[in-house]
Amino acid sequence: MRFLSKNVSWARPAGAALGIVLCGLFTSCVNEDLQLYEVRLRGEVKAPALSRGVLHLEFHVAQTLAAAGLGHPLGLIDARTLPMLQSVDETIAYPLSTGEGLVVYGWLDSDGDGRLCAPGAAPEPAGVVKVPSALSHEMSFQLVLDRVCAGAEGLFP
Repeated sequence: MRFLSKNVSWARPAGAALGIVLCGLFTSCVNEDLQLYEVRLRGEVKAPALSRGVLHLEFHVAQTLAAAGLGHPLGLIDARTLPMLQSVDETIAYPLSTGEGLVVYGWLDSDGDGRLCAPGAAPEPAGVVKVPSALSHEMSFQLVLDRVCAGAEGLFP
């Protein structure tokens, strides 16, 4: 009996370890290399007269998973916050294998609370634009914040 208890004491942890390894092998996935393309974006952002506040920008892939036939609009790439309404000169890393097209969404945080149109707050202007040219290292856009309290998903078709 003593010999059997020694075998059982190491067999359980070894069996558990083997189970974890096998489970990991069968349920894990192989990561693909992510290829990034550096894009310098220059743009003008316009808002209604007398609009002030912190400018929040989001950069999206226009159509995600399009090559796989599972297309879905908008896939967030990056976000930036600028201290005021101003011209944009930003560099982003565009993921080549994620989708197609580039969309810029922005809104002006007029009350400084960091939330788009929180209850009881003043209406805040927002807008979205699809960058009109093919992907290149330097691209330009004009974004007009002409909609009130609208998120990117509500503005982009």
